[in-house]
Amino acid sequence: MSLLQLDLLRRQTEQAVRQEIRKKTAPLRRELSLTRQASRMAGMGEEILDGGLRQARRWWSGRENVFWEDGLEPLEMPEQPVILPDGYVRRTPVQPYRTPVGYRRQRMHRRMAVLALVIFLAALAAAIWRSGLLRF
Repeated sequence: MSLLQLDLLRRQTEQAVRQEIRKKTAPLRRELSLTRQASRMAGMGEEILDGGLRQARRWWSGRENVFWEDGLEPLEMPEQPVILPDGYVRRTPVQPYRTPVGYRRQRMHRRMAVLALVIFLAALAAAIWRSGLLRF
């Protein structure tokens, strides 16, 4: 039985030492905790995103009139509901269709490039056909 008593005392002292070590190292463990660091980083990410959102809004509101060809006011909302001929009362504004500057010119350039590619491929096929490399 004496061995059991000694084992019990040894375990109690070891547990007391572990408990004291936990108390002393708790602030350090709390500071080095991965979940705490992840939470802190997530908070920093939210701050960065919110700051970027504020900057983007400031940038967009200052330059929006330059970017749209239609010249519509971006935040223009009707003061009163619109009553349509069939009696429907529209309380929300109609979403305006916006065309970025240079959109039509860019589409025309793309069409011309595709047309030039088709003409080139047709000419290449005709040249190969006439040279006799492809005979069916």
